[in-house]
Amino acid sequence: MTVPTEPRTTRKRRTATAASTGADPEGLRAQGLRTRNAIIRVARKLLLEGGSLEFSLRAVALGAGISISNLQYYFPTRQAVLRAIMAPIIDAYLEDLKRALDSRMAPREALDTLLDKALTDASSHKESALWWHFVSLASTDPECARMFDEWYDTLTRGIAELARAVNPELKTAESLHVASLLIAMADGLALQLGAGRRKRAYHGGLNKAFRATVNHLVLGERSTEEAG
Repeated sequence: MTVPTEPRTTRKRRTATAASTGADPEGLRAQGLRTRNAIIRVARKLLLEGGSLEFSLRAVALGAGISISNLQYYFPTRQAVLRAIMAPIIDAYLEDLKRALDSRMAPREALDTLLDKALTDASSHKESALWWHFVSLASTDPECARMFDEWYDTLTRGIAELARAVNPELKTAESLHVASLLIAMADGLALQLGAGRRKRAYHGGLNKAFRATVNHLVLGERSTEEAG
């Protein structure tokens, strides 16, 4: 397969974010976009089925039916492929947060909607596996680390804003602490439930305990057992 020629004007318009996830989709023609999407689908499948050891540019190129040189036009490195896999997942979270902040629903209802998503994703083996692969790569890849940091910063500030809407008595610093703890709990649940440990008996009722802890952090509410 012939490597498509990229117009120089497209290169000049490419943003830092687009460059970090490979060739800018907006600068690709239909065939190029299909190839790029096929690469991401194959890479995601390889990562989920074989883990990071099976996740190589050669394996991705073979699965996508293209040469390594063609693959590297779209994604120069293995890290770039992984960033492209994670980018839509991160974007989806931020879109959900934006909708929650901009919607007409009550702040508490909006927060509960985000909690529902967090619990659903924490129980998903696939979502958790992809996320932990990304987190591990962020420790050595500067671009992954930047994406990770920017995403967490946006998410933390958005949840803090939502927490203040639910409980106006929270000060800005307090709400940021609450948001950080909520995110840490969601990450912990993903590790506990999504990494093959959800069959443990003591995980029964964990969702309920998670929600009770959220109420305690955001509203200062205590469970019935604690109050008694």
